[in-house]
Amino acid sequence: MNEQRCEFEQRRLAVMRKHLANDPKLKVIRRKRKLSVFASVIGSFIVIGVAMVLLKAFVIAHEGQQGYARIVAPALQGQADGSVMHLLLRPDPVSTDMAAVIAPILPRETAPFRASVPLSVPMEPSPSEGMVADQP
Repeated sequence: MNEQRCEFEQRRLAVMRKHLANDPKLKVIRRKRKLSVFASVIGSFIVIGVAMVLLKAFVIAHEGQQGYARIVAPALQGQADGSVMHLLLRPDPVSTDMAAVIAPILPRETAPFRASVPLSVPMEPSPSEGMVADQP
């Protein structure tokens, strides 16, 4: 039964393709739908907003409220209290609530990255390390 249905669908699609190729009226009816510019712009703003809230939540969870305030203080210097930058960077209730949920998952103390530490491990011991000799 299923095999019969597949064969029928293939024949039906072939007939429809033939009709579409020969009849221009059917081409107009079956146009491709495109996302409107307005919807794509609104969607982009929503994605950017959600990403901003998530980023703030992770920074607040990792650094704490005071640490976050210290990080964004240079960006807020010279900005009015009602400015867009001030509204975007201040800790909002959603970010702080998400930070409270994320904070227990993050490690408590992280070691700062030191650039002076070599990234590769030497395969052979250096002469300064020396090998421990058997002592009698």
